[in-house]
Parts: sequence; C-alpha cells; structure tokens
Amino acid sequence: MPPAYQPPRAPSTKAVQEGVKKGAAEAKLTGELETTAVRPTDHGPGSYFVCLRQRGPSAGRRPAYSVFFDDDAYKGLQISVILDACEAQPWVPFS
Repeated sequence: MPPAYQPPRAPSTKAVQEGVKKGAAEAKLTGELETTAVRPTDHGPGSYFVCLRQRGPSAGRRPAYSVFFDDDAYKGLQISVILDACEAQPWVPFS
C-alpha cells in the first residue's frame, strides 16, 4: 500500500531566512529588505510563500516578489501577482 499523502507544512523560521536570502540574490536585490508573514497558497511553485521587496522610502514603487516553499524546501521566486495580495500585507524589516 502506498504511503498516505502528507500535505506540505509551513516552512520553519530558519528555512524562511535562507529562502529569502536565495530569492533576494536571484532578484538581485541589494540593501535592506522587508518581508511579510508566511501564508498558504494554491498557486505558484510551492504551498506557502512570503512576500519580499527592497526596503526604502520608495518601497511602494519597487516590485514585490513571492518566495515559495514546501515544508522547509525553497521552491522558487517570482514577481508577485495581484492574487498574492502582497501590497495589502503588513511589511516588517528582514533580519
């Protein structure tokens, strides 16, 4: 009998930190960054994601990215789409 399906879990704090660093490098973001909380998703390359953008006075005009995860595995980065609702989320400095 095949093993029972185990849906992906939200990533750990450490996995989010590592994934955001990978995503920022892929997007060539420099300087200070900010992110949103981890949220589930039914689209994109992973089952969970955080929003990422470069921090600064014009942050609202800079593109936001979605960083995707399945469990603790980084699954990729893409420019955020309206469905991600990144701009409606509270942003916090990334450290």
